Amino acid sequence: MQILARYIAEAFFKNLMMALLGLTGLFFFQNVIASLNDYALNQLVILCSFDVPKMLVMVAPPAALMATVMTLSAMSKTNELVACYSIGISIEQIMSVILPIVFVMCCASLVIQDRILPAFHEKKTLFYWREIKQKQDFYLDVKQDKVWYRSKNLIYNLRTFDPKLNQILGIGVYVFSEDFELQEFLQAEVANYTPSGGWELTNGKTTHFEPKTGFAIVESFKKRELKIKESPADFKMIEQEVDRLRIKELIRFIDNNKKSGIDSKGFEVKLHSRFSMSFIPLVMALLAVPFSTSRSREGRLAKDLGIAFAITFVYWIGYSITLSLGQKGTFSPIVAAWLPTIVFGALAVYLLKRMQR
Repeated sequence: MQILARYIAEAFFKNLMMALLGLTGLFFFQNVIASLNDYALNQLVILCSFDVPKMLVMVAPPAALMATVMTLSAMSKTNELVACYSIGISIEQIMSVILPIVFVMCCASLVIQDRILPAFHEKKTLFYWREIKQKQDFYLDVKQDKVWYRSKNLIYNLRTFDPKLNQILGIGVYVFSEDFELQEFLQAEVANYTPSGGWELTNGKTTHFEPKTGFAIVESFKKRELKIKESPADFKMIEQEVDRLRIKELIRFIDNNKKSGIDSKGFEVKLHSRFSMSFIPLVMALLAVPFSTSRSREGRLAKDLGIAFAITFVYWIGYSITLSLGQKGTFSPIVAAWLPTIVFGALAVYLLKRMQR
């Protein structure tokens, strides 16, 4: 059994690598072609390169499904499955060789999402704004307890931002001179966007630093207008930048929003989807078994791959819908992230039992 297990593992691993590289290449090429009219080719290639780890995570489920189909279909076509059955080796024992490899890939996918994707997302953001948009002073950093936003001679420190109310809760503004010397520091509990295009600070204080003496003069205020060019649309980028947070940082970010009374369902859905996304390949590998072991093998591989792509398409449609419903509050974040996986997992178990009968 050890020799057979090694043979199956090698065949599956080769098919898995081919599927991963092929699908990632197609994904990369499609992204380049889709944005070819928007950016210079060299910039576009670099921009899309930052998405390669994300592409690997996204293509892992269909790659696992395709690799399982290709491996079992090849064994069935050459009657190797029949030979295995004849010596008492069941499909369960064959899958016991394949599934651990898929499980390792699932764990690697989770590690990539937690450790690698945040760093690549940050590099992509900086490249986009500084190299493509030519905003060399741009800087946006989202931490679990604060959001840092830099624009020209100002640095913002935001506790959190409510996109529904266009309201900042907890803001600190550092004002620097051209020589990058701190001139003034503003703090306020709340900042509301005004129709005139500025921000109205409420219940705060200002600390002004004398340029010659360096003494700090502190004054309190109830209302004060802050004229800056950034609008709520700029701060809504914070929601996108949450993707650069690690799992533990995202959990703290969600807790911080909840304490501030801000709806965090969208962020909770993102948190749970990281786990559910990582373990979809296991379900896909199980789903591939009933479609890859039928007795009639004439032209079957093409049909099996077609079924594999159809299953993947249906799954992603359902997955996208449930995530969207979770962000809107129709489903709880856990249900939104895990419902398609549970449904397709149950379908896989049903088809396997039916196949055994």
